[in-house]
Order: sequence, then C-alpha cells, then structure tokens
Amino acid sequence: MSFFAKKTMANKQIDMRKVKQIFKLYSEGVSKRQISSRLGLSRNTISKYIAFFKRYQLTDY
Repeated sequence: MSFFAKKTMANKQIDMRKVKQIFKLYSEGVSKRQISSRLGLSRNTISKYIAFFKRYQLTDY
C-alpha cells in the first residue's frame, strides 16, 4: 500500500471563485444547505467561510 494511497479532504483549499460564490449566495439569502449542495462543499466549510465573513465584517450582517 502506497503512502499516498488514501487522500482526505481535510484542510483542502478551495479556489477563490467558490469563496466569492459562497459570499454572493449567502448575501442573497440562500441557505447554507443549499449553498453546500450547489457548490459541492460541506456545510461545515460553508459555515467556516460565513463565520470568517462575519468576523472580519465582510458582510452587512
């Protein structure tokens, strides 16, 4: 069995286009669950980025 045989998604970076899409969809009132489904990302990832937006006041919320 190779050292690289099993890869996990933990701490995988997502590209900036998806980050912008998260922000746009969330700003439009789309739910985290729907954003997750549309972009193929976990709800935890969506929540992490939304919390980041709020923490650094990148949203009007």
